[in-house]
Amino acid sequence: MSVASLEKFNKQFENNEPRTVSEILALEKKGEFSFYLPVADKLDTETLVDKVESCLPQIAEVIRAPHIILKSEYNQVRTELAGNLSPQGIRMTVKDPKLWKKKNGRLRPEYVYARTSEDEYNTYENRVVKALIDKVVRFLNLPMDYAKDGIKNMYEAYFQSSVLNKLDLVKLMDKELFKGSDKKAYADYKKLFYLRAKFAQFKSSAFYKIMSQYPSFSGTPEATNLFSHNRDYNACFILWRFLDEFNAGLSVLSLSEQESVYCAFISLAAIDIYKNMGFSIKDDSVITGVDKGFALKNFTMENPTFKVIINASGKKIEIRTQCLKAKLQQTTVIALHTDISEEYAPDSQFVVSLYKTDYNDRTACVVPGNKGSLKDLESIVRCTVFTFEVEEGIYNKLCMVCGSPLLEDKGYFFKCEDCGAAYSFIDDKTVWLNQFNVLSEHNKDE
Repeated sequence: MSVASLEKFNKQFENNEPRTVSEILALEKKGEFSFYLPVADKLDTETLVDKVESCLPQIAEVIRAPHIILKSEYNQVRTELAGNLSPQGIRMTVKDPKLWKKKNGRLRPEYVYARTSEDEYNTYENRVVKALIDKVVRFLNLPMDYAKDGIKNMYEAYFQSSVLNKLDLVKLMDKELFKGSDKKAYADYKKLFYLRAKFAQFKSSAFYKIMSQYPSFSGTPEATNLFSHNRDYNACFILWRFLDEFNAGLSVLSLSEQESVYCAFISLAAIDIYKNMGFSIKDDSVITGVDKGFALKNFTMENPTFKVIINASGKKIEIRTQCLKAKLQQTTVIALHTDISEEYAPDSQFVVSLYKTDYNDRTACVVPGNKGSLKDLESIVRCTVFTFEVEEGIYNKLCMVCGSPLLEDKGYFFKCEDCGAAYSFIDDKTVWLNQFNVLSEHNKDE
């Protein structure tokens, strides 16, 4: 679901028409641009499944009986172990004086050149078939993502539901959730799951393991004689061409493009949240395509209390919040996690991921295909400008988070020695909560 919805978000920038952030947000208000993009029914899965499924017998036959060549070499073997010598072997033996030794007054070869033969799997066509198996496995991920999005479940709808207790989950649950599941999406998912399992078997075959020892094929295969005239290899060749054509219509994002588009999605969605909270844009930026190195530099927004300056690129968004009334400033770093093989960035207050995350104060999965996940992003944004109206003269003595009297005046802010909360007074009755942990997390540390 996550990558498929991100791809759909990217398609909104396909024409590369330069637009300012303000213009994009105005289009969002008119319904011509969106941060919520469900992706259940936009893929011709049936055609894809039929084409791949029809080629399974031919791929299986290539794996069972691949086209191999007989590789012959002449190696030195001891004379008594050699079988019949070929004329070429005799000539090579006669010409090599190092092989000849004098024994009992006669000159005899101690070793001779004997021909040995072995099967050679490393052909151009076999490398292509091995690459085709890998290509299909990767290629099925996106259609499965689309199909899975049409099948509702608690974990997908509420990313952290696996660690919530029953009472909390009941408070969150939408009773209409499961009525939104699509029977066709389920049928597509079953077919795709079967196909991927079949190709997983192919990857366990002796053919695949042997071919994995050789350099991988890359590029576009050429129509060799074997691909043109052998029925099984020809089916593999045609399937490769079909996948390339099908893939061209999807424009699947590479890892680097995912990183760039995700940075754009989170940045623009965060700006939209600030705008809905009453902030106005002061220093606008022009956006074209977002899949090639998206970045924002010193993008500025203001309300009567705060100035927010956003810098975003690659795997990081930095939000610098300046309090206009109290002349205070804090910086919040949001790490963006788009590569599931990598660990979370350690030097950030928050981690926002394209994939499911741990359940804690710091991490959240935010994707275009899940409306609820945008609420998590809104909570992170609100943490940068979290203010409260308070009763004067109390919370400079007692911690406003845990109620502890162990509150230390640090000059520009108050720090609770008990729970670690930090906050600043904008005026006598307004507090800006800069840092706090939930009580359960504090208790764990103890």
